[in-house]
Amino acid sequence: MPKKRSTPKPGPARHAIILAGGSGTRLWPLSRNLFPKQLLALNGELTLLQQTVRRVLTAFEPQNVWVVTNEEHVFEVRSQLRSLDPALDARVLAEPLARNTLPAILLAMDRIAPQGADLAGEGGEPLVAVFPSDHLLEDLDGFRGSLDQAMGLAERGLFVTFGVVPRKPETGYGYIARGKKLEEGGYEVESFIEKPKLEKAVEFLKSGRHYWNSGVFVFRSREFLSAVARFTPKLWSWWSGRAEAPLTSGYGALPNLSVDYGIAEKIEDIAVVEARFDWDDLGNWEAIYRLGKKDAAGNVIQGDVLAMDCRDCLLISKGGKLAVVGLTGMIMIQTRDATLTCPLTDVQRVKEVVALLKSQGSQLVESHLTVKRPWGSYSVLEEGPHYKIKRIEVSSGARLSLQMHHHRSEHWVVVSGTALVEIGGEERLLVENQAVDIGKATTHRLANPGKVPLEIIEIQSGPYLEEDDIVRFDDVYGRVKHENS
Repeated sequence: MPKKRSTPKPGPARHAIILAGGSGTRLWPLSRNLFPKQLLALNGELTLLQQTVRRVLTAFEPQNVWVVTNEEHVFEVRSQLRSLDPALDARVLAEPLARNTLPAILLAMDRIAPQGADLAGEGGEPLVAVFPSDHLLEDLDGFRGSLDQAMGLAERGLFVTFGVVPRKPETGYGYIARGKKLEEGGYEVESFIEKPKLEKAVEFLKSGRHYWNSGVFVFRSREFLSAVARFTPKLWSWWSGRAEAPLTSGYGALPNLSVDYGIAEKIEDIAVVEARFDWDDLGNWEAIYRLGKKDAAGNVIQGDVLAMDCRDCLLISKGGKLAVVGLTGMIMIQTRDATLTCPLTDVQRVKEVVALLKSQGSQLVESHLTVKRPWGSYSVLEEGPHYKIKRIEVSSGARLSLQMHHHRSEHWVVVSGTALVEIGGEERLLVENQAVDIGKATTHRLANPGKVPLEIIEIQSGPYLEEDDIVRFDDVYGRVKHENS
């Protein structure tokens, strides 16, 4: 009689953390602070975030995937993930404000290694992989193979990162210098190098022992948390004290610290696995051009563009007709409120443009004319010193917060759908072509009780018309009182 098979011992649980809180300023004017590059569809129908989540789900169970984003983006992130799998809505965690990658990882680690949990578990300590949300990876088999190799090294107690074989002397990436080969596969990490000058990048390319830093990290929970306690005592004090106070309550006082600088560059037992897949961080417009589908003249064209006698150009219009004549090796990115033009060789300087606009107090770095909200969206149609005109769309069944403004009055006209309007505690229904006025310091709320989207035109008037003139009294989305509508 054959011997009864024993049930194999389960391996350690595998968890994935996807970091979706970056701003992507090098892809301005499409990428803005309130709608950064990971939320954009730059190379197909899916956004970069959706592509990342779909790829991660080929190697991790949905209940073991966590997406950390900024509080300002959390509703859009949830919306994008719901379109992939409704269960992912509950896997989104919100940072109160940006504090770089290490605090963001610790937010997710609170779910992976909750207070008082036994990290040993039945199959061993949990293994965790951290992924950026805005990178392009080709070859799923290569991705899973590299991940399995990294997980095997992490299970032995190593902190592991992915290194990408450089294709050119890139000055926009950090680098990893590899040391001796490990018996288990991979290499020891000799050092991390910040974004180099061109001369150094050329040396790195020739050396054959330098990789681009992919920003992917794999580790065992206990080693990671021990490194946090050892190298970043302030973060450890905050994280380990979460039984007394929620993690979000002390977030603003945390240091702005990346996992690279806070841990990876200091830890001793760290290895690099050579990536078996094509990788690009889509970090600037040159990358979008290089990876885009080109016409016979070498142009990458998206949107309503008329190109005459142009060669090797990236031409994108997201608002209005873009007519271009006689350009070579240029980019033109047009939105409804901003246009960027520069040679393809100067795309790294877009960050300088954004920095200058920010120093001037320009709203062009913050948001587009159309801004998405958990209840729908609004678009700024026109504005002047004492007025602003918006088109507001409210989704079926959604409602805005109960709010008031100190400095502006508003006039609403229903264009389509049915509006349930509350003003000063009294409710009334409005249909197409009906209007209502809301005075300064008057509480009001707008809701859509119908089955089709509600569209209204809002005319604001007053001496101050910015979005921070909002005092909230009740909000179904849990937002703070002083915040964009």
